[in-house]
Amino acid sequence: MAVLIRFIESFLLIFMGSFMAMLARSPIYWQFIHPKYSWLTFVSGVILIIVGFGCFFHTQRKRKVSELLGVLSFLVLAGTAITTSGSLGMPETKPSMGGGGFTMEYPEEKISPTMEIGGREYTKINVAELLLGESEGFVKPGNRFAIQGTVVRAPELDREGYICVGRLLITCCFADSTAVLTPVKVDDPERYQSGAWVRAVGTIEEKVLLPGMSFTLPGALTAVRSDIYIMHAIEVEEVSVEGVPFIFDIQGQAPFSY
Repeated sequence: MAVLIRFIESFLLIFMGSFMAMLARSPIYWQFIHPKYSWLTFVSGVILIIVGFGCFFHTQRKRKVSELLGVLSFLVLAGTAITTSGSLGMPETKPSMGGGGFTMEYPEEKISPTMEIGGREYTKINVAELLLGESEGFVKPGNRFAIQGTVVRAPELDREGYICVGRLLITCCFADSTAVLTPVKVDDPERYQSGAWVRAVGTIEEKVLLPGMSFTLPGALTAVRSDIYIMHAIEVEEVSVEGVPFIFDIQGQAPFSY
């Protein structure tokens, strides 16, 4: 019986470590944890594999059922998360690139820093960088930007002729996600479906919109938006996700993460 318990413990630890190492190298890692931690997950997985082999030959250690149940519970939860990873609030459109890996070369796809519409150049920027630029002074009225994100609708916004374009900002993992939104002035809010992934292109204007009222995205613990700036759109269209749907990086100068 003692040999069987040692075997079970070793198998569970080796399997747990292998799972973590493979997840760290997989293209879906970013759906669970910030890509910058993939190296730590990989190293931890390798250490667990070594510990698993060591546990089998450590005959003097007294095994506890609670420890085995703890590892087993982790594996069950991890397996459930992997099989249901499509329920993380991602838009219908899929990212056009893979996730981060142990190499930390993330993102792998180079995105053009600007785009041109009607002979005018618009800087690609993500909504969190747009908010950062407000406080640091590199975003000002008259600046032309292109952002992407999920459409957020609300009756109060509809009455004012606005939608919000938002994305989840991930600092560590989805447990600490924050919804960052940009109010976008449009001709007809009813043309846009809540939850659709869009690219909004326009000019920054100074305007206090619905002070004290907040809007958010599904899955976010908190939400932030500008209190003094809005984007006056010249074009809002439904597109495929360029890069990944969540924000992992924030740059304080061009080229931005977009």
